[in-house]
Parts: sequence; C-alpha cells; structure tokens
Amino acid sequence: MSDGLVRAACERLWSEHKSDCSGFVKAVGEALGVTITGRTNDIANMLRDNDHWTVLADGKVAAEAAGRGEFVLAGLRGDKQRIKSANGHVVVVVAGEPNRGRYPFAYWGQLGGVGRKNETINWAWSVDDRDKVIYAARELI
Repeated sequence: MSDGLVRAACERLWSEHKSDCSGFVKAVGEALGVTITGRTNDIANMLRDNDHWTVLADGKVAAEAAGRGEFVLAGLRGDKQRIKSANGHVVVVVAGEPNRGRYPFAYWGQLGGVGRKNETINWAWSVDDRDKVIYAARELI
C-alpha cells in the first residue's frame, strides 16, 4: 500500500486547516478513521504514550513507514523547544526521500501563519528543534 490515502486527505484538508497544525492533524486523522484529540502538546504526548502508535527511530524510518501507507505523525511539545512555548507543533508525514536522509516530507498547518504542503520537516521546526521531533506511526485499517 502506498501513502495515497494519507496524501489525498492532506491535499483535500490543507487549505481549510493551513493556519492550525493540531486542527489539520485531527482533520486528517478523522478522514482516515483515526480519532485524535487535544492540542499540539496533547498530540505530541499521545504519540509517545499510546498503545495504538509505534514510536519510530527517526525521520528516515518515518518516511519508510509513510511509504508503506501507514499514518505517520511527527511532533514536539512546546516546552521541549529551544524557545519555550505553550504550544508545540505537529505534522503529518508522507512518503518521499528525506532531505539529508533525515527530514521527511510532511504537510502541516501553522498557528498564526500558513503551514506548508509536501515540504520536508526541516522547514517545520527551527534548526535547534528539528532533531528533537518524535515520530510515530499506526497502520490504517
């Protein structure tokens, strides 16, 4: 299975949620039959502490999982960022060769701004934060 379902949901829902990363992730999840609740920090916690998600080693493994058609998210809590914030950041990872072998392609919204479509995640986080991101995947039924 390819990432066609995930990518199609991202394309369809991005415009509506381009200014809200957690709203975007929740909308894509809903479209795929996966319930995701809470704000960015809650979602980042869920990736690490939930039996339905498997934590992945790094961005290369995340891209491979996305290529197999798994639903892959990446996130970082706001209090784990170099510049602490009440809000973290979350993205939907899709298939593609990771930038520098480390930073997979993703879609995301951006609180107070405009996210990006099908860009590598080194554009989603600062240079100080992008290597702290947690990746997790789950199979779609």
